[in-house]
Amino acid sequence: MKLPIWFSTAAAATLFASAAHSACYDVSKKEPSSLIGHLTHRIFAGPPNFEDVQKGDTPEPGYVLKLDHPICIVGDEFADPSNMFDEVQLVPTDSTAKDMAKFRDADVYVDVTDPMPAMTGHHHRPLLVWVKSVSSARDITASYGTAATTIEAFYAALHSGDGALASSYVVPEKTRKGAFSPKALSSFYGSLSEPITLIDVSRVSDNRFSVRYHFSDGKRACDGSATVTTVNRGGRDYISGIHAKNGC
Repeated sequence: MKLPIWFSTAAAATLFASAAHSACYDVSKKEPSSLIGHLTHRIFAGPPNFEDVQKGDTPEPGYVLKLDHPICIVGDEFADPSNMFDEVQLVPTDSTAKDMAKFRDADVYVDVTDPMPAMTGHHHRPLLVWVKSVSSARDITASYGTAATTIEAFYAALHSGDGALASSYVVPEKTRKGAFSPKALSSFYGSLSEPITLIDVSRVSDNRFSVRYHFSDGKRACDGSATVTTVNRGGRDYISGIHAKNGC
């Protein structure tokens, strides 16, 4: 027996809607538990009107994770499965606040808990989650075949406080004395209260790279950025210069 066209169409629409909804995260089941995206810091507009801080609304600082693909949520009366969105509001905890600041403006992987749909004007994206941990999600394959691997090795050596090893990735004429000498690098980076961590490295041109890093010397925390210049000698890449952009 053939079904009427209108019935078939309606049934197909229902099945499609069910399939779409089943692909949504179910907040009643504590979904999602992890996310990947680009982390940014924002200033949201709070009371009284929740519209514009430049028109008298209270600034509410917060974090947003920009996802690669839109998602939806179900499992709560405030969750609308037909609303596809690609930005999630991240709420730091006491234990993750520093790491959130460190990884600002970088691609990150976050373990999250207590997901909830937006319910009030203080909720600035359709989904809010509390961050349990955050780590870099940078695509390391982007460095393959470029001088970025030398830069990564340099900062990895600094992270361990090994000035001699870090110095080996710098052009020899700049390591005999001064800031790039093994002694100078070990003295400064080996004494940090929080070791330097490379957050991001991106290619600007064939021999110029933009880097972001974080460290603390016990007196202040540095969320630094710099332009690193490289040179190829005998088929091997070396760092020829580092120009810090914000004084640390």
